[in-house]
Amino acid sequence: MCRKASIAPASHLHSQHRPLPDQAVPQYLLEDAVSAGHGGHTHVVVTQPRRIAAISVAERVAEERGEPPPGSPGPASSVGYHVRLGAAVTRHTHLTFCTTGILLRRLAGDPSLKGVTHVVVDEVHERSLQSDFLIALLRDLLAARRGAGGGPGSLPPLKVVLMSATLDAALFANYFGGCPVLHAAGRTFPVSRLFLEDVYAATGYRLAADAPAALKRHGPGAAAQYARHGGGTRAQRDLVSRGFGDDEALAAPLNPCYDPEAYREQPMHVKRNLARLDESRIDYDLLEALLTHIDTDSEPGAVLVFLPGIGEINFLYDRLTAQRAFSPRGGPAQRCTVLPLHSAVPPAGQRAALKPPPPGLRKVVLATNIAETSLTIEDVVAVVDTGRHKERRFNPARSMSMLVEDWVSAASAQQRAGRAGRVRPGVCYATYTAQRYESGLRRYGAPEITRVPLEELVLQILLMGLGPVADFLARVLEPPQPRAVAAALEVLRQVGALEPPQSASASASAAPAPPEDPSPPAAPTSGASAPATDPSTASPAPAPCPRERLSPLGRHLALLPVSPRLGKLLVAGALLGCLAPAATIAAAMSHKSPFMTPTEDRAEAERARRALAAPGAPGLAAGQQSDHLLLVAAYELWRTAASPKHGGGPRNAAAVARKHFLHLQTLEQLSEMRCQLAAMLADSRLVVPPGRGGRGDGEGEGGGGGGGRGALAATAVWLDDPQAPWNRFARDPLVVKAALAAALSPALAAMGEDSPPTGPPRWLDAAPGPGACEEVLVHPSSVLAGSATPSLQAPFVVYLEKVKTTRLFLRDVTVVSPLTLLLFGGPTMAIAHAEGAVVVGGSGSGSGREAGGVRIACRAQTAVLVRQMRGALSRLLERRFEGTGGAGGGPGGEAAWRAAAEGVVGVVRHMLREEDEQRAAAVRLL
Repeated sequence: MCRKASIAPASHLHSQHRPLPDQAVPQYLLEDAVSAGHGGHTHVVVTQPRRIAAISVAERVAEERGEPPPGSPGPASSVGYHVRLGAAVTRHTHLTFCTTGILLRRLAGDPSLKGVTHVVVDEVHERSLQSDFLIALLRDLLAARRGAGGGPGSLPPLKVVLMSATLDAALFANYFGGCPVLHAAGRTFPVSRLFLEDVYAATGYRLAADAPAALKRHGPGAAAQYARHGGGTRAQRDLVSRGFGDDEALAAPLNPCYDPEAYREQPMHVKRNLARLDESRIDYDLLEALLTHIDTDSEPGAVLVFLPGIGEINFLYDRLTAQRAFSPRGGPAQRCTVLPLHSAVPPAGQRAALKPPPPGLRKVVLATNIAETSLTIEDVVAVVDTGRHKERRFNPARSMSMLVEDWVSAASAQQRAGRAGRVRPGVCYATYTAQRYESGLRRYGAPEITRVPLEELVLQILLMGLGPVADFLARVLEPPQPRAVAAALEVLRQVGALEPPQSASASASAAPAPPEDPSPPAAPTSGASAPATDPSTASPAPAPCPRERLSPLGRHLALLPVSPRLGKLLVAGALLGCLAPAATIAAAMSHKSPFMTPTEDRAEAERARRALAAPGAPGLAAGQQSDHLLLVAAYELWRTAASPKHGGGPRNAAAVARKHFLHLQTLEQLSEMRCQLAAMLADSRLVVPPGRGGRGDGEGEGGGGGGGRGALAATAVWLDDPQAPWNRFARDPLVVKAALAAALSPALAAMGEDSPPTGPPRWLDAAPGPGACEEVLVHPSSVLAGSATPSLQAPFVVYLEKVKTTRLFLRDVTVVSPLTLLLFGGPTMAIAHAEGAVVVGGSGSGSGREAGGVRIACRAQTAVLVRQMRGALSRLLERRFEGTGGAGGGPGGEAAWRAAAEGVVGVVRHMLREEDEQRAAAVRLL
């Protein structure tokens, strides 16, 4: 391996089941350099997709080398790590393990990677967006360093090693010009694989004709169910839909994937099962029978069951634990302990799934694909693979994410099976047929870059000056669709991250209130809650933005390790004096919610969560109908309980977290993340805390992780200071909602005028694009879910994401008032004088359905005042950007800006409070 790496600029190491390459390969490279006499100038950087992996591998490598753990006091180690929120790197470090994002941030500031001689990219088979982006940059860097070699002061050639468990080796080898590929055999035991037909034969299971997993012969949905599998002749489908001629129908298999010739030698009940099977559904009856069979007839050892999502895990958990053999309340009859394993399981639950079970019990772990590569359960001897997973895909034409349940790739199926051979020969029971495995599964999964929104990636490309975005992305390993690139540029334009086209008027550049449009988009009605669009047919993909230059706001957003909308929330929070809650929301939305969904206490956990949003509850979310403010309330509840200043401490904080079903470790991570984000704002001079006259220490994903625990603690002091100007209105939910509207618009939805007077309202999406004016639902997890129309404070919501699962849902929503939208609702505002209305949040160009936006009834005088206030807010932000290079022209400039901000924002707050008081008075009158 070292010989190949020494003669080729790039190489690929493939090891399917590898307990050691990630920690051995970097050491081989370093020791080879030491043997050649230039170890002192060698620095190997190893990327890992996750923080915990980077830290744990670094610690294992240091232990193997007989050195102290990275970051520990005492002699310096040659091994270090660098992750978000933490770094242990010194001048003695020669092996650095970091997350992929850290190296990308370093490349943004140091495109040539000075001082780095080798880059090892691990887990490239995951095909994450970041790893594909990094590989494209490294390929360009290899050529640049090779071309510049030999001259005085030039850098030595760079060596790149790609490591994977399952990968299309030819794809990567060709991408790097025919780089060598090395295969390393892993130290695992053989795994026998039984497919569905074998499982049927072994268990004697019989699929009933009326079972949920059986295709139905009768009923109006039968033909559609049959066609979903893509199969059968028209005559067969007609036969199913009519239910005509039972004798003939029995001879015609309902499963279009069933091939009688392939199963000629199988028992009759196996053939009957396969002929009527609905292969797209999970057969829970079969899973129960199979787990009972394994427990009865197999050697002791843990069983790992792969299921597509949390809902499926909960469903099977409930079914299994209803039986005494699988129930913790089964007493002497209990033979198995059932444990869920997914991203929302608390740390204690995850540890229980990884540890050996109590004596006399078999461990059955119900897991998502988190157990495929991220977590390893060492005692597994049997795997049950449903062959299904849930994958998030992005539809750029409709700016909508879709959570799709689909078949896994053949590579993933192989990975899952391999989990059974860690400690001894194992068995994989696949609940899909051998025919599907051999010819019905994709070889590899779709790379993330082809199925997720690209706004963050496009921001980084523009920040790094890599040329036209479409041209650069056409050179990545597997390019995304041009339409996805155009959609990302359009989102950045809506956020204000891009300079406007040259043809646009100067006032349209950064101002939220451009000159009045004499022909605003037409609306079907003039009601206050109607989307400002007409239904029409969808149009072709949006054209790419004529100019791809970052605006001042865009340059700041590109430096923040969050999505553009969440970055804009931080900027708006700093401007409006509510930075602390804005930082909490941005941290939680970019990481994960602190609310737990325990398998056994789901209903109680949901009641505890909703209680924080109820009127009269403590905290910012009380009665505010906001998922975002609910996060703030939960975090502040924990922070107060943990603060010695308020008589709390770790024990009190843990008790509060248990009571309210909050994830303690997530809350601690959010505490660090929000401090890091705030420190980065201070670095950019968007806030100027006391004593920070120069650049600070919050370096984010690409820096020192906020300067360590001491620096994070110091940041927390000024970030949460209630007297600071950036927190002047942090306790006012109306101001925080204004910041949310400024950040999330034009992701708006309006209540339809035909909403029922008593039940939940009918919501219509108002975001610009083909999806404008279509009906959407608030996600069941929202605090607004189930709210009746009369109980809503306003007919508008802003949302973070639109997702399609079984229906089209809005996730993470907040009710906002009409005045909030008039002041902060998107970059465009058009006054329709003749109709006495204002359209906000539209695309600002064209008309019809795709223009989007909402129409709000408004008097002419109010519209003019709103326009003036939007202009004042825009100028305030421009002044802040102008002053980021030198504190607004020195201490005097900073003081002048603060005085102006307090005046403008104070007027805005007064207007919002007056509107809210009028609404409350009207409710009391009713």
